[in-house]
Amino acid sequence: MIEQLLNHINRYALCKPTDKILLAVSGGLDSMVMFHLLKDADFKIGVAHCNFQLRGEESAADEELVRVTCLQYKVPFFVKSFDTTSHATARGISIQMAARDLRYAYFQEISQTNHYDYVATAHHFNDSIESILLNFVRGTGIDGMAGIAPKKEKIIRPLLFATRKMIGAYALEQKISWREDASNFSDDYHRNFLRHQVIPRLQEINRGFEDTVRDTQERLHGASLFTHAFVKGFHASAVEVRNNKTTVDIRQIRQSESPPVLLWELIKVLGFNFGQCRQIVDDHQPGKLFFSDTHQLLIDRSHYILERKQSSDFLTVTIEKGERTVGQAPFVLTVNEISQVDFQLVKDTALAQLDADRLQFPLVWRKWQAGDYFIPLGMRQEKKLSDFLIDLKVPFNTKADITVLESGRDIIWVVGYRISERYKVTPDTKRILVVEQKEASG
Repeated sequence: MIEQLLNHINRYALCKPTDKILLAVSGGLDSMVMFHLLKDADFKIGVAHCNFQLRGEESAADEELVRVTCLQYKVPFFVKSFDTTSHATARGISIQMAARDLRYAYFQEISQTNHYDYVATAHHFNDSIESILLNFVRGTGIDGMAGIAPKKEKIIRPLLFATRKMIGAYALEQKISWREDASNFSDDYHRNFLRHQVIPRLQEINRGFEDTVRDTQERLHGASLFTHAFVKGFHASAVEVRNNKTTVDIRQIRQSESPPVLLWELIKVLGFNFGQCRQIVDDHQPGKLFFSDTHQLLIDRSHYILERKQSSDFLTVTIEKGERTVGQAPFVLTVNEISQVDFQLVKDTALAQLDADRLQFPLVWRKWQAGDYFIPLGMRQEKKLSDFLIDLKVPFNTKADITVLESGRDIIWVVGYRISERYKVTPDTKRILVVEQKEASG
């Protein structure tokens, strides 16, 4: 079995003989066999054990077995106890998810402090079969059907080549001690239900079920690699990321063989699900917004625009004469009055230079509204602000945050875009009000 282990490690380039490997050892059958295999294969190992304090004296006995084994073989041993139930309650998650979060955070901490190159977990081939079936039932893409990956960043799975039966036989042959978790025999957990009820029935249909799944998994893993390569190439040609905003070319998405699937592959990392991607492509309503937990997608005229969720709340600001800075994060306005003698025209859309003698205080800084009109600089007639923004091809998501500056209910500046022709500086202007939009500091 050691030879099969080494072949698996070499095939997937899990680690080098010189690497330091931290083993996640619970005291159960799989992790104890992993310990002995890697120790006998002369890898440089240390052991991390998590006591989740969920099974009383049984948890303490698990910890003691791992401790004694490490002492016997002179292997570095790290252990930590967790109040798993409180962690789960505080975060509103299941005990299983809480234990997983605590476990991997602890492994990372030990690895960084003690300079381990990889963390090895004792997942085996039957775990991968169960993951495939669970993912299929819950809904998944091709990655989920490829099973557990042999290597993911700094996490390696050196036992994925072995079945549960092989591991059990090896433990008995080598007289390896392990602890049995009574919860493994219960069907209360989904994995156990699949293990005890579903998979045996599938084996009745196909006696070579495990071998069939292994072949299928290898093909799906290859297909997954092809998919990732295609998506990476498509991303380079159709996706642009700039200033924390991602844009995706709608035309190129819609011309692909499977637009919803391709879009999902591109944006699933932002928390969007496949159902949303199908609706985005099928509906194609410009201006419509879709949300994940952390991001929003806007259907624009030619692009999908993705960015982090932002609060669009904006409180109207009244600017009294003499005030110099108004507003709040993320933007403020600075207001300064100068004389014609000191004036020099600056062409900058973030700056409004206005004839101060035409203004009525207080000024009002507010969100734009449907029905707003103004005379854009350079024009003679009023124009609907909505039409003005359309002419400039302002994206829908940007429109939502556009503000205007008013004097006596007359728009004098569409902030960041254009001042009103009525309030421009002329040769007859004596005093100029300079208003500038700036990012709020701090």
